Amino acid sequence: MKKIGKVILFSLFWVVIIAAMVLLGRYSTQQRQGKMLTGLDIVLADSSDHALVNEKTVRHWLSNAAISVENVRVADAPLGQIERVILTHGFVRSAEAYLTPEGRVVVEIDQHNPIMRMRLDGGYDFYITDRNEVFRSPEMAAIYVPIVTGRFAVPFSANYEGAADVQLNENLKALDAQIDTLCEVENELSIQYRNIRRQRRSLSASSLDKKPFESDESYKARKAPFDKMRKDSLALYLYRMRERQKMIDQTRIDVERVKNKQKNLRKNYEDFINLINFVKLIEDDDFWQAQIVEIVVSQSQNGSLFLRLIPRAGSHTIIFGRIEDVEVKLDRLMRFYREGLDKEGWDRFRTIDVRFADRVVCSK
Repeated sequence: MKKIGKVILFSLFWVVIIAAMVLLGRYSTQQRQGKMLTGLDIVLADSSDHALVNEKTVRHWLSNAAISVENVRVADAPLGQIERVILTHGFVRSAEAYLTPEGRVVVEIDQHNPIMRMRLDGGYDFYITDRNEVFRSPEMAAIYVPIVTGRFAVPFSANYEGAADVQLNENLKALDAQIDTLCEVENELSIQYRNIRRQRRSLSASSLDKKPFESDESYKARKAPFDKMRKDSLALYLYRMRERQKMIDQTRIDVERVKNKQKNLRKNYEDFINLINFVKLIEDDDFWQAQIVEIVVSQSQNGSLFLRLIPRAGSHTIIFGRIEDVEVKLDRLMRFYREGLDKEGWDRFRTIDVRFADRVVCSK
């Protein structure tokens, strides 16, 4: 009995302790929630090579949105509103607002690091970051990065923002679903075709036998409507078979069309990544970073991406061609700059073509 009493007392002791801790926690929370916010701190992550966002700008955004922490209780801290307002501005990758024990609101902001801007036909105007992310160009703001113009079927919509491959994968999955649906339709049509063909064969093999002691005239009279019915039915079955075959053929054409769309999407994404890597290569070289100010893109009939480069110095256009043998072409162009243009003059030629092996072709 003594042992049981000790267990009960021990259990009651811990129940009292836990209850006290819960009440104390609630009291502390209530006290804290009733306090007023003491200020706002902006923390900008050093994630960008460009001065895109500063503390003054962020406070201006919040002021324009009528968001303030003055005379606001901790319980009413507008953390979600602050994050949403900041994230509406394109140069911001992420924003996280939280409270400190002292009652201050801290906002940690991670900025995008754009490496190029694309202003393409069809209303596309966006930046690409070093992480292959896409964000639309903010109004009344611009960054000095290489600009890509022209016509190129990028693998996402004009208003898309986020990782470059996310919408691509979503589109590929949607096309996979279309292919699955079309294959199911083709399978159903094939079953219908086989059933109709089986019925036609069965009808074709059918006959109307002459009854015992039946006269020829009576048999012919009875057989005539049967022959007509079989002939008409065979023709109808043949028509149905042809229609099903047409539908099957069209379904197969549609499957190939969707597969080609998938192939083109993957090719466009591959070209898009190659273009990003090309720009990164240029940006890593001090000379080319200063010399190349614009990249004009176009696509040939087979979908290959074709580049023309607009330099800062000189009045010429560089015909670069496909994104292949990039370093070889740039070395070839550099040698021509040093050995050719330095002697002939930088404004002597209208175009400089570096597509061909071991030579540079110029036109005046």
